[in-house]
Amino acid sequence: MDLSGGVAVRVSALCLDRDGRLTDRLLFSDAVRAGLLLDLALAGRLQSTAESIEVDEAPTGFGPADRLLAAMAVESGRSLDEWRVERRIGLRDVAAANVASGSWVRRTGPFGLRPRYTDRNRDRAARDAARSTADWPRDATPADACVTALAAASGLLDRDAGLPEGPAPAVLAAAAPVEWLCAVAAEHLQRAHRRYLDQASALGTGFF
Repeated sequence: MDLSGGVAVRVSALCLDRDGRLTDRLLFSDAVRAGLLLDLALAGRLQSTAESIEVDEAPTGFGPADRLLAAMAVESGRSLDEWRVERRIGLRDVAAANVASGSWVRRTGPFGLRPRYTDRNRDRAARDAARSTADWPRDATPADACVTALAAASGLLDRDAGLPEGPAPAVLAAAAPVEWLCAVAAEHLQRAHRRYLDQASALGTGFF
């Protein structure tokens, strides 16, 4: 199993700005973490029943996904909602794994600050960024649908305005067999955006 090109990795690539810097927004870490949950579900490592979350602890070989999986196995009483806001694993963990796998190249930033990254799969990232939720291609995969749904719900498809949008029904339907989790994740990201925006406004920072 190779998650080095999975949903979380593809969403993380959309979090790089034009200079290769990671955008420090809590919402983007939420989106990447949702991507890890979807990766695990697509890989058959995660299932949700009426009473609990069932996990298969067999490692996937992708560090952030395996750490999340191990934590879910140990802390089995927590809900999926709680794992979606788990701060121990996020965007920077996936970025480090991207470098370790060779998917990204890490460069030192000016004055040794804020590293820059070069995505070796830029063509894939460009396709992901250009995909429209309204005009969904019939040959798209469930992983494609998950990437687009998370990117739309976290504002990554509209980088200039950064406004989240709900994924079209066709996108969610194309995420089968994880449509249920994709829909819930997209809704969570839109709610989180509003919450972070309110918090930033209350603090007068304008940053979230």
